[in-house]
Amino acid sequence: MPPPPTSPRVDGVLLRMARADDDVDLVRLAALDSALPLAGPALIAEENGAIVAALCLSTDRAVADPFVPSLHLVELLRRHAAGRHAPAAAPRGRRLLPRVALRAG
Repeated sequence: MPPPPTSPRVDGVLLRMARADDDVDLVRLAALDSALPLAGPALIAEENGAIVAALCLSTDRAVADPFVPSLHLVELLRRHAAGRHAPAAAPRGRRLLPRVALRAG
């Protein structure tokens, strides 16, 4: 019996904002993906110290290394970016209710 399918590993993946010193790597990544370089702020996914996927936050356009399984990383970048712009959730915990006066009958 074959082993059950597993989800892509995400341990060892670092998501971070691109910095100026990442420009060369982002141009290389876009060239590998046969795409134009990303313009604007980008969120990147590093795996084993190498940038394997990036997402432009202003256009939602992604580039990824076609020689590395990276679809799951692009999806992870999109979910992370969506969470950065989601409205803050209301704090959970005890809610204060108005006091109700009980009348003795």
